[in-house]
Amino acid sequence: MKKQNGITLVTLTITIVVIMIIASISVNYGVDLIKQAKLQDLRTNMLLIQAETKKGLEEVSFQTANLDKNKAEDVIKIDSIKAENLKGHKISENPSIEEKLRKIGCFEESNKDNYYYFETQDLENIGLKEVSTEEYGYFVVKYDIENVKVEVINTEGYKGNYTLEEINTLVEEQ
Repeated sequence: MKKQNGITLVTLTITIVVIMIIASISVNYGVDLIKQAKLQDLRTNMLLIQAETKKGLEEVSFQTANLDKNKAEDVIKIDSIKAENLKGHKISENPSIEEKLRKIGCFEESNKDNYYYFETQDLENIGLKEVSTEEYGYFVVKYDIENVKVEVINTEGYKGNYTLEEINTLVEEQ
């Protein structure tokens, strides 16, 4: 009788099943890594925008500290200083972005003049060369001039989270 070499059908089936299990675990792990990388990328972009816009806001705060907001001539100076130092475009210039912010619940009508959005060119000017509004949506900054704070909002968001504060909380949880 000849000696038969080879593997049995059972051994082959078990090997294939084990390889499929390992492959599915690897794919799931890879998908999780990609999601985490996207979240970190969004967070990094928002932090860079916050840092750059806060510089301009601090300059406005410094230059307007001694001006009286009730005097017409000082109000004109304040508006001029804002136009010179605050980065982005007023949200009133683009009603569709304003509407997006309303839908996601990140808009206060009473502070409408303090919302500014960034187009791709604006992002490039502050050092975000590879960030586009087509891929990431619009980045919107809410300037709080009295408290010298900047809140960054992204219109696309990540899993229902749109503000930098919400994104930071997600990162801490992971």
